Amino acid sequence: MFRLIRNIGCLSIIVFIIFLIVAVFFGGEKIRQLGDKTTGIVKKGFHYAADKADRIHQDIMKKINELGKPFRERDTEDKKP
Repeated sequence: MFRLIRNIGCLSIIVFIIFLIVAVFFGGEKIRQLGDKTTGIVKKGFHYAADKADRIHQDIMKKINELGKPFRERDTEDKKP
């Protein structure tokens, strides 16, 4: 019984990590493609997860752009004669 609980817990952690990796690098498009191949409530769940992945991807890209601004501004100032 405890082995089953442990296996389910480990599997859920692995699925969550894979979801975060896909969300950060690709957004929700890959998840939405998988959801289109299914039907019913599973399809709705995949589209819900894809929307969450899109929000995560947008937040990460916004943070990357904000962190990169000082470096880009410094590079343009150095190139002025």
